[in-house]
Amino acid sequence: MNTGTIIHINVIGLMAAVEESLDHSLRGRPFVVARPDVSRAVVLDLSTEAYRQGIRRGMLAEAARYRSRDLAMLPPRRLLYEKLDTVLAESALRFTPLVEEAGRGHLFLDVQGTRRLFGAPEDAARRLLRDISDRTGIVPTIALASTKTAAKVASRVFRPFGFAPLSVNDERELVARQPVELLPGVGVKLLPRLIALEIREIGTLASLSVDEAQAISPKGPELVLRARCVDDSPVNMEPPSRRMLSGECTLEPDSADPELLSWRAKALAAELGFRMRNTGLVARSLRVRIVYTDGETAARTVRAARGAGFAADIQLGRAAERAFREAWTRRVRVREIQIELEKFEPAGPELDLFDPEPDEGICGVAGVCARNATIQARRALMHLKIQDAVDRVHRKYGMSALVPAASHMFGGVSC
Repeated sequence: MNTGTIIHINVIGLMAAVEESLDHSLRGRPFVVARPDVSRAVVLDLSTEAYRQGIRRGMLAEAARYRSRDLAMLPPRRLLYEKLDTVLAESALRFTPLVEEAGRGHLFLDVQGTRRLFGAPEDAARRLLRDISDRTGIVPTIALASTKTAAKVASRVFRPFGFAPLSVNDERELVARQPVELLPGVGVKLLPRLIALEIREIGTLASLSVDEAQAISPKGPELVLRARCVDDSPVNMEPPSRRMLSGECTLEPDSADPELLSWRAKALAAELGFRMRNTGLVARSLRVRIVYTDGETAARTVRAARGAGFAADIQLGRAAERAFREAWTRRVRVREIQIELEKFEPAGPELDLFDPEPDEGICGVAGVCARNATIQARRALMHLKIQDAVDRVHRKYGMSALVPAASHMFGGVSC
């Protein structure tokens, strides 16, 4: 088979997969991962059998018990889940130094040039799958294609586990049948335009001419090439903690209205947040830079608390508003707002992001800290559950399908 050299590793339901690998008696049984010591605990992850019984992530554990009388509830074990990510990276690095961390339980590899050591790319992928299975007891989905886009789409189509080698001739047909929002580069500004033009599948976008693509967006021709599986983006070896996602909003006309400026900062942060979540990452640092009418600039950075991160739009919005108000110290009109998201981490499981350990040295009373952490974790999980639903609507119907009510006061949600 004539395949590419890009491999995507995808561990579906990482927390549940780890628990099953450690306790084989759980296989074939309904169980969830949730904190038993927390009132109104939520389901962080679940087995396939629990899913079939109507249980979902983010559901109250108490409600999950009503759906399954023999449901087992397991406490989350964060260190074990982090260890699995480490083992996945170690296994990948045995085959190639070109390894990209793409989120919790997700890795990209490029095995080009390793044929003498490990054989054809398909053989290397099979050996990688066997190595991970032997070391962890977990069988992930491993997809092999000629581009990162095709490999990622294939790992979603052929999940929850197994090996999906795509020939160069087959991958284009597979990608063409997928929703257009899965295509890298289709962001929150472009997606509504594509939906309005009835371009809902990647294949429809791939059929456009150069002139038609240019009319959609300046990046239209590039997106059409990606839709045709013409994608030369390399595997990024730089760790997420060193990456950056940025955007800017130019005001027309320049403004000194604090409510308008604050709203624009939050809207820009939400746009970047949508792009960030689509890559499976969460930011721990947000930086706002403003450009005044006279050319002077000012900037402020807001960092997430220890053990936390900015994931949902409500968190990003609050951080952006705070950073903007701290940066805007002159009574001068603002021409441009820029936002940068940095210090990325894998976006899941939720426990790793929103359940910080209490620090007795800071709080003094461990019990108070534990209760505060529990409350914050529940609120964050609620925000993420709502955010996930909103993101699904945006991906399917475009950003204009759901907008904050306040956006109508300022002429829309984007610059």
